[in-house]
Amino acid sequence: MRLSSFFNMDSRIDIGIDLGTANTLIYLRGKGVVVNEPSIVARERSTGKILAVGHEALTMHERIHPGIVTVRPVSSGVIGDYEATLMLMKGLLNKAQTRFLFGIKRMVISVPLGTTEVELRAVQDAARHVGAKYVHLIYEPLAAAIGIGLDPFAPIGNMIVNIGGGTTEVAVVSYGGIASGESLRVAGSDINRSISRYFREQHNFAVSDYAVENIKLQMASATCQDNITTMNVRGMSYESGLPESMAVDSETISKVIAYPITQMVTSIKKHIEALVSKPELAIDILDHGIALSGGGALLKGLDEKIYEETKLPVVIGQDPLKEVIKGVGMILEDFSAYKPLLAS
Repeated sequence: MRLSSFFNMDSRIDIGIDLGTANTLIYLRGKGVVVNEPSIVARERSTGKILAVGHEALTMHERIHPGIVTVRPVSSGVIGDYEATLMLMKGLLNKAQTRFLFGIKRMVISVPLGTTEVELRAVQDAARHVGAKYVHLIYEPLAAAIGIGLDPFAPIGNMIVNIGGGTTEVAVVSYGGIASGESLRVAGSDINRSISRYFREQHNFAVSDYAVENIKLQMASATCQDNITTMNVRGMSYESGLPESMAVDSETISKVIAYPITQMVTSIKKHIEALVSKPELAIDILDHGIALSGGGALLKGLDEKIYEETKLPVVIGQDPLKEVIKGVGMILEDFSAYKPLLAS
C-alpha cells in the first residue's frame, strides 16, 4: 500500500460518551458499548495522584485510609470537579483497550437539559483535553429517544422521561428538537440518600452505598405492594460502634422513598399540564404515551405510579440503563443523518 493511501485512511476513531452522575458509558463506532463503569475516581490526598477509576475506585470507596480520597466528579449530570473528570475520562478510555493511533476524530457526549453555557464549555474542554478533534453535544432526552427507537424528526410529539443518577429529564421531542422540556435535579441519587438517611436518623445505623443500592433494587417500590418482603441489612451501629445487622421490610423502604418519587411524578404531571398551550402535542402524547428510560425506570412500580397520576400509558425501553448511550452510538453510526440534532 502506498504511503499516501495509508494517510488518506480515516484512522481516527469516533467515540460516544454518556457522562453520568452514577455511571459513565463509552461507545466506539463500529464496536458498540465498550465501557460501563461507575463515575468515581480514587486518588492520593497529598499528591492528587490517581490510583484507580471506575469499578476499582468503587471497590476502594469506604475501605480507604485517610491518605486516599474518592471523588465522584460528576454531580447532577454536569462536571463538578474538572481535573477528576479528566482523569476519569482518560482512565475509562484506556480501559476501552483501543489504540488511538491517530487520536479521536469525533466525540459525541450526552448532556442534561438546562446545562449552562459554562457547564457546556467545561464538557467540551474536557473532551478536547483527552484528544477529541471535533466535539458534539446531544441532550439526553434526544439521545434516549433515538436509543428507544423513536424518530426524533417525526412530525409528532413523543414524551421522554429519562431518570438518571443525578437528574430526571422530562421532554417532548418533535420535528428534530425539543418542543418543551426541563431538567429536575431529583433522581436516583436522591432515592439512595433517602434510604441512607432513614437508617442514620431512625436507627443510628450506617450502611454502605453498595447496601443502599441493593436495598433500592430489591425492596423499594413506587406503589403499594401486596406482598411485603424483608431483608437483613448489615452496617455499623453508631451507638455501639460495632458492625451489626438489622431487618427492614419493603413497605417501610417504599414509604422512605415516597418524597423524591412524588417530586419526580409531580414534575412529569406539571409538564404535561403545561402543554395546554400546545394541544396538538398533548394529543400526540395521549396517543403514544410516555417513554421511560434511565436507571430510575427499573424502580418497581414507577410506571404504574406515573400512569395513576397522568392516566397516560407508560412504556419502558428494553434496556433503560443504556438507552442514552445507544442513542449516542446510533448518532455516530449515521452521523450525517443525525447531525442537525447536535450542538457543537
